[in-house]
Parts: sequence; structure tokens; C-alpha cells
Amino acid sequence: MANTIKTTSRTIEVSAIDSDFIMPPELIVESVVLIPGALGDKVEIREYLAGNVITSPAKTFLSSGDGEPRVQYFRQRVRLCFEFASGIFTAGAKVIFNIGEK
Repeated sequence: MANTIKTTSRTIEVSAIDSDFIMPPELIVESVVLIPGALGDKVEIREYLAGNVITSPAKTFLSSGDGEPRVQYFRQRVRLCFEFASGIFTAGAKVIFNIGEK
């Protein structure tokens, strides 16, 4: 299986999450939103550096203990990623990257 990825000119939506995800080369990221599928979903967003997801520094940690969406604003040019093993993704969970204008 693989993540389901839907893109528009302003969003990258990752759902059916079952593997690591790396954004395309640097984009202006306005925000990242975790839409949980259930209580307890979490994602650790990292910056993709030198081809290594695991050791790159954490940029933010989004966790939903109440089943409500969580958002982190960035408003910067960056290449983000997340490692499947460091998160909790139930059925229906989504991570949405909102992209700014170039």
C-alpha cells in the first residue's frame, strides 16, 4: 500500500497514511493541518534535510487527544516530511500541507 496524495495548486493532502511522506522540493508552506481519524492521532513534522527523514530536526508535533483538527503555521520556504513510525494514524486521518504563493 501507499499513501493517497491529492494535490491542488494550494494544498497537498496525504490520507490513507501507511508510509513516510516527503514533500516535493522546497515550497512556501503556510500551515500544516492534522485531521484526525480518531482520538489520539499524532504526527511529527520534520524538515527534510540531506536525504534523511529520521534525524532531521522536528519542526512541530501535532496531536489530537479530543478528535479535533490541529494546525501549525509556518509561512516559510521549507521541505517538510513525516515518518510513519513516529506517528499514530487511524483510518480517516489526513495531513494537509497548505501551500503559499510562489
